[in-house]
Amino acid sequence: MRQPAVPIPSPFQSSIAKPGQGKVVLSLLPPNNPTLTTLTYKYPLKLVPRAGGFVPTPEPSALSDTCPSHPVHLYLLTYGGGLLPGDHIEVSITLEPKTRMVVTTPQGSTKIFKTDPNNNGSNPNVIKGHRKQMPANQHLSDMSQQSLDVRIGRQAALCYLPDPSVPFQNSRYAQVQTFTVDAAAKGAERSSLCVLDWVTQGRTSRGENWNFRFWRGRNEVWAQDEKTGKSRLLLRDSVILDDETEDSDDSDASESEEDEVETTNRNIHNGLENRVDMPPQAPAGLTPLNIIAERTRPHGVVGTLILSGPVFEDLGAYFLNEFQSQPRIGSRNWSDHAPSSVPEPSTSQKGDVTWTAARVRAGFVLVKFGAKDFETAKHWLGGIIREEGSVIREFGEEALFCL
Repeated sequence: MRQPAVPIPSPFQSSIAKPGQGKVVLSLLPPNNPTLTTLTYKYPLKLVPRAGGFVPTPEPSALSDTCPSHPVHLYLLTYGGGLLPGDHIEVSITLEPKTRMVVTTPQGSTKIFKTDPNNNGSNPNVIKGHRKQMPANQHLSDMSQQSLDVRIGRQAALCYLPDPSVPFQNSRYAQVQTFTVDAAAKGAERSSLCVLDWVTQGRTSRGENWNFRFWRGRNEVWAQDEKTGKSRLLLRDSVILDDETEDSDDSDASESEEDEVETTNRNIHNGLENRVDMPPQAPAGLTPLNIIAERTRPHGVVGTLILSGPVFEDLGAYFLNEFQSQPRIGSRNWSDHAPSSVPEPSTSQKGDVTWTAARVRAGFVLVKFGAKDFETAKHWLGGIIREEGSVIREFGEEALFCL
């Protein structure tokens, strides 16, 4: 039997070298069949497409520019239900023109596991239960990272409604989510985007209350011109929850190891020009102050919802109208002739939730909210989205699994 001159590559061979990387490309094949032409991932990341039973409102033969294709549902999850110290997840998603995708996390929450308390510079740099050997630097070894890069073509739409992240005590986490749209698209051809990003205070059943070291999240939306390749920033939203103890530790160490000039330069770089600018410290013998808990009080969960594009235009307008209808200080009529009947409050007025909504640059609608606990935020946000109804009509009830 004649042997081939060149070995035939295995069709199951992974094209990803680094652990935690994943790549997804959603294409629209003729006539209107959305297909994942690329789906690769590597442990500890796992990407699972779901064969949904959702059928859009119009019949397949009646698909129009407002609903050009059926949505594809993608699960984004990690083994163990969260991120161990040192894990770095990188996900790249491309939505070609006229495609739609729903991305959820079916694990209930994204856990950010804490570092082994015994891990320090003198002990072996291996964290119990970790998947690989850690770097010697303690600040890098116990930090979890996640990056999401999404490119959305013309008339394409992304509905990204994940479960909240739950940082464990003493955990460190940073994430960057970047979304790129077509700069040349106008009107109904624009890309559509719905992104939910929220974080809880931790495991309340274990008494945790914002006891992690830091949680840093950044969401960016860019517009790129395909012809010139130039990009411009449309929106950047950052949330930084930092207990600031590392800054004080670094300053103390630098005083004993560096001269006065180097110490001054380091303090200025950290935004601390002198010792008076340091975070307030608790007196000796008392429990240290929890800076994150003080700044987020009385909330147990904080989050951001970003809406953009023609598909989510109605939902954005609904949030703005609900926010403007909220009672304002001084708006109540206290006279005896005022009607005694009080109208039934809407979903946006129920529950212990503090929130705001505004239309910002490039037509984005930005919603910021805080609630006393996860269940309150879940029912409040899910109730408003279900009341408005456009997400369910366009993407199906499956898009609201986390709500």
